[in-house]
Amino acid sequence: MIYNLQILRAVASYLVFLTHFGLYVGPVLPRPDLLAFGASGVDVFFVLSGFIMFVSTSGRRESPGEFLLRRASRVVPVYWIVTIGLTLIALTGLRPIGIVEIRTDYVVQSLLFLPFSRGGFIEPLNSVGWTLNYEMFFYVVFAGLLLVPKPAVRALGAAAVFLALILLGLLPASGLYWAYYTKPILIEFAAGIGLGYAYLRLGVLPAGFPARRAAGAVVAAAVLLILGGQVVTEALGASPELSGFARPLVWGFAAVLIVGAMLLLERAGIVLKSRWLLSQGNASYSFYLVHNLLLHSAAKIAALVVAPGIARALLIFAIAFPAAVAAGELLFRYVEAPVIAALRRRLDRRPSPGPLPAPIAS
Repeated sequence: MIYNLQILRAVASYLVFLTHFGLYVGPVLPRPDLLAFGASGVDVFFVLSGFIMFVSTSGRRESPGEFLLRRASRVVPVYWIVTIGLTLIALTGLRPIGIVEIRTDYVVQSLLFLPFSRGGFIEPLNSVGWTLNYEMFFYVVFAGLLLVPKPAVRALGAAAVFLALILLGLLPASGLYWAYYTKPILIEFAAGIGLGYAYLRLGVLPAGFPARRAAGAVVAAAVLLILGGQVVTEALGASPELSGFARPLVWGFAAVLIVGAMLLLERAGIVLKSRWLLSQGNASYSFYLVHNLLLHSAAKIAALVVAPGIARALLIFAIAFPAAVAAGELLFRYVEAPVIAALRRRLDRRPSPGPLPAPIAS
């Protein structure tokens, strides 16, 4: 396990929480989209995913089918549980996190990680699942790349595939899938793969290398890039949540810098010590899936007891954040982790074509 990356997972999930909290605190902020920069946590997740998939499969023989089964065992169970839970809540007449209509095709496409239009947005019933749609698409592409034995060629192949998809998106073609799977944000997975290749090739750092100062400077530059990107887009009158080519060029590059800084520290033997954040990193996927529901619920509760204003916004945060943390931990410990362990035990009974590498956070 690369501990620094697990801690980074927790921070990335908190950033996404902050952006969604901005929907409730926006009316009392100087600018309603002031917390939009938190969406860059998604870019960190995409870079991390590319890195982890590349490093965890290097040096082992694994067929595309086995790879996809292992990834499905990690991603699918808890996502299905949360999605079905939201569906059942909606069927009672409530409207969790903006679900105003339940249709069979909505449920099926959500469970199959297929993008579709709902209420003017292309998102599944669990709105944060749009990122999972991209993750699953990345896994399918990467599974095909496992047929390439040499890591360097595999990394170049990933860059070529995703760059080709992005360029195809410039063509005057129509169709929801075409538009969805040719977004520039896809290149962030390839950037993570590039980081993975560099990490595996990087030898021992020279004696006396100032790893702490270098990593600190890189993270500071990344933070300035993230915040600066939002300031520039607001000045231009564009959405502060970056999109198009601006997103991977600004937030994606910043994510590469942050992940690279954490890897540099790890290679130098410097491990960030926070048992809390490490535990939260383990539970970050569950936290990510449920935090929006708890923000929505907290807003309903706060509306009953506090008038609109800063006090209500603070109460929403005071209820939703610890509730999301607790729910994420409980979901991870008693549902996500046991289900994953059970599924992987079944997978491990299958004949293995090669030895497993040292475990990596995934």
